[in-house]
Amino acid sequence: MKLVFNTVKISSNPKKAFQIMETDVTRGLKRKEQIDETSFYAEISAIGEAYTKNRDRIGMFKNSKRFAETLVNLGNGNLAGIIYSVLIKLNKNNPIMVEELATNGLAIAKRFKDDVHIMARADDLVKVYTKTEFGSDRHIKMLYTVKRALSKICNNYDNAREKYNVISRKMKPVETYEKMLAGVKIEIAEVIMRKQPKEAVNELLGSKELLEKYGEGPNLTKINNLLKKLT
Repeated sequence: MKLVFNTVKISSNPKKAFQIMETDVTRGLKRKEQIDETSFYAEISAIGEAYTKNRDRIGMFKNSKRFAETLVNLGNGNLAGIIYSVLIKLNKNNPIMVEELATNGLAIAKRFKDDVHIMARADDLVKVYTKTEFGSDRHIKMLYTVKRALSKICNNYDNAREKYNVISRKMKPVETYEKMLAGVKIEIAEVIMRKQPKEAVNELLGSKELLEKYGEGPNLTKINNLLKKLT
């Protein structure tokens, strides 16, 4: 089911537009219809922008959170994930809001065992904690969450693609996730190198092994420099 919406009407009354969309999507899912995710993303984004212009981010947050819970109960984690992705983008300059949104989105991704979205939401939290509490237990925990998700994607790419199952966006090539995994291993090493130097070395060597397949680059140089400091 493709959603049809009017941006002018959304701008004039985003609350009503949200209610109509929520009713249509909920009814469609109960009828076992497949919701077109591209149009869903477009509409929820337009509604979110209209709420923002009306200075009612809290209203958008409350309505969207309730709707996401409904979608999860109806067995559709992808649409719920899209909602949280849009909300995070709309609130990117508000770390407190992003933390709550990403935490909720991460819980949904874990429920559906969707490693791509687990990685994405955990990475949102990493970005928050890098700025607000670098090196904290929560920061390190999220770095390892990203690492585990990326490892699962790289080791079983076909399974991850099946769980991802988002019509509107294709998964990136496995090479991209391998490079991302190498990157997060470097991040982990930088955070833990003072307290856990041996583990940091292991992370750097693992990153180096992944990256050497793709030739020289700035990250390989960075790894070698960090290894010299640690050894």
